[in-house]
Amino acid sequence: MKGSSDEKKLCWSDEERQQVQEGARPEEVVFLNPDDPITDPSNFLGQFGRDMYQVMIASAIVVDARERRGIGIGVEMAAAAAMGTPIIVVAPRNSKYRTDVLEYRGVKVRDYIHPHIHSLAFEVVDSFVEGGEVLLTIAPSVNRRPSVPAWLEPAIAEYETNVLPQDVPMVEAMRHLEILS
Repeated sequence: MKGSSDEKKLCWSDEERQQVQEGARPEEVVFLNPDDPITDPSNFLGQFGRDMYQVMIASAIVVDARERRGIGIGVEMAAAAAMGTPIIVVAPRNSKYRTDVLEYRGVKVRDYIHPHIHSLAFEVVDSFVEGGEVLLTIAPSVNRRPSVPAWLEPAIAEYETNVLPQDVPMVEAMRHLEILS
């Protein structure tokens, strides 16, 4: 939740994280949270770089598509696809991005999934528990450094150089994942 405008939206919480963990048992899921505060929120390039860095080092990203989302998640999904990070989309049946029947451009479409989600997702699931189950099918990406598209390099470099050293939640997560010693 980024602010008061999100108070009525369904957003990630401890409950959703617990459900993903439940689905992934017995494996442990380490969550990289883009909403953790950073030391300098006015460093916009570094903040964008943090999001892209998390996408880059993650074994997979789990997208909450229960309701309409904004530009940020679209960019994160595109970046994940470009870097080869699997995308698991939680889009329950008959929700914003997935519906049994949709009148669309003058025709009736059955089993509709939004084209961007359909094209980018490794898997589309109904629940966070199912998302955790899918995580078990994805090989871990220990010390993964995929090729990064040129349009993301400046942001990731800014984050690594000027933000990451003071980003306590990320440093702790990376130590836990044995990415940092």
